[in-house]
Amino acid sequence: MKGRMMMFVLRACFLFFFVFWPSVFFPSASFAADPLSERDNYQTLKIPVAEYGFRGVGKDGRGQIYLTSLLKNGIYVLPPSCLKQDCATFLRMRSPLSDPGQVVGLPRGGAIVLLRLADRLIYIPFGCYSSGCLRTIVLPRTPSYPSSGVVDPVTHTVWVTEQLADQVSKIPSGCFRTSCMKSINLPVKGAAPSGMTVIPGKGLWVTEKNRDRLAFIPDACEKTSCIQEVPVPFHSQSEKLHPFSPVFIGDGKIAFLLKRGRIVSVMKTGSRGISFVFLEMERGIGRAASIVADKKGNLILLAKGSRLHVGKIRLSKNCLHEDGNSLSACTEIKVLPISGGSPTGLAEGRHGEYWMTLRNSDQVILFRLNSSHCFGEYPEIRARCYQTIAFRRGETLYHREYHQEVSH
Repeated sequence: MKGRMMMFVLRACFLFFFVFWPSVFFPSASFAADPLSERDNYQTLKIPVAEYGFRGVGKDGRGQIYLTSLLKNGIYVLPPSCLKQDCATFLRMRSPLSDPGQVVGLPRGGAIVLLRLADRLIYIPFGCYSSGCLRTIVLPRTPSYPSSGVVDPVTHTVWVTEQLADQVSKIPSGCFRTSCMKSINLPVKGAAPSGMTVIPGKGLWVTEKNRDRLAFIPDACEKTSCIQEVPVPFHSQSEKLHPFSPVFIGDGKIAFLLKRGRIVSVMKTGSRGISFVFLEMERGIGRAASIVADKKGNLILLAKGSRLHVGKIRLSKNCLHEDGNSLSACTEIKVLPISGGSPTGLAEGRHGEYWMTLRNSDQVILFRLNSSHCFGEYPEIRARCYQTIAFRRGETLYHREYHQEVSH
């Protein structure tokens, strides 16, 4: 017993003199890890962190711009003359983690925003600058995941694809509630309708993500039996449809991308039936991420590779041979010299400019594609033809000039 007590006392003395004593009376002598050096074979990793997470962008018929923010769970509204954060209004969504995505700008003003995770649509009346005037449209089926939407400029009908519900919802002009919506099921379950484009006054084309087909829904169609499906004649089995790329370019032609992003396809519809033309982009541009059509029937392109490219694809008769063609002679594409982020949204502005949102970036890009001023001999687009709109972090601003409150 005495031996055990002696061992206990010796251990206590050892801990006191060699562990606690130096740390109390000689702090510099306490046990501490030395700073790492290059010899310790370690690496640092920079993780891009964004506070806004911009996704969709759209313009209504009165020139107002709408930006959806994933991380802020809301929408920024910019008046027609606004080109900075200070004059923007923030509208917070009532549903938490709603994932606001694509914006559908309405011809008469206002917009409809797709809340993908909340299975809802938000109607923003023109002149709405507070969350209290937002209207919520609950989709009839859950889960639905509304992935894209378009508006017919002739009938003002809004169409929305519900990817998980395998259906397309038709919202007539002036309808802002669930009871007046019409849901149309696609012919096959699991088709996953994703992107779409409207032919004014006639109907719309929808991409079926899981079937690599295009489906045409006439404007008067309200049931599955009137849907026409068209398979895409790919050149190889590895090719797939880009799910969010169809764009109406006029004269019965629909343009879309393939998933690899290096081929632009144009589907021509008319009295002779349906035909496809596949146009390969020149190498070095990267993969096309998004396309929109301008008023002249050309395609505005965003491509992401080692650098971000923007440009214009002319779709004249010389560029649309039935046997296919290279796009090198039909394009004006330049490097956009900005750093960080992949394109997530693209929309035309008021005076021929284009708005672009970037993933993992707290800035919005505004660029113009005037051939005589923006495209020169250099590989980069000229500085006068683009600008960045940076959003600051963690501020609450009130602007008497615009009578709007911005809450972050």
